[in-house]
Amino acid sequence: MQKLALSDLPYFVRNALSVIAMSEPKETATIIALRGGLGAGKTTFTQALARELGVEEQLVSPTYVLMKSYPLRFARPFPGLEGRFNKLVHLDAYRLEAPEEFKTLRPEQFLSDPKALVVVEWPDKLGDLLPVPDLIINFSSEGAGEGERYSEVV
Repeated sequence: MQKLALSDLPYFVRNALSVIAMSEPKETATIIALRGGLGAGKTTFTQALARELGVEEQLVSPTYVLMKSYPLRFARPFPGLEGRFNKLVHLDAYRLEAPEEFKTLRPEQFLSDPKALVVVEWPDKLGDLLPVPDLIINFSSEGAGEGERYSEVV
C-alpha cells in the first residue's frame, strides 16, 4: 500500500476514473469496490469521486439507509466518461448481517444499468451476490498520520 495524503485525494480519484475511462463500456453497471476498516477513507474517497463527477449535494455515508443514488450532471466532464454514466449509486454494506439482505435493495435494477457507476463499501459482506468489481481499492488508516491514509488499487 502507498501513503496517500488526503489533500491529494482529488488526484487519486482522477487516476481511478482514468482507469475506468480506459475500459470498454459495459452492458451492466460499472462497480468500484472499496475495502478497509472503519475510518479508513472509503466514504471520503466516494465524496471526492462524487465531487469530481459533478454531484452537487453533500454525499454522506449511507450506513443506515444502506444505499443512496445521485444523478450525475457532469458539471466538469471527465475525459473518456462523457455521457457514460448518469447516476452514482453509493452502497454501504457494513450493517448487513447476511449477503441475502442485499436482495432487499433490488440490486438487479442498478447492477444491470450500464449508465450506473456503483461504489460499494464493505463489498465482502455481499458474498457472491456482487458481480466482480471493475476496480477494487483497499484503504487503511493503520499507522497513517492525521490527514493520511494508505491505499492500493487492485
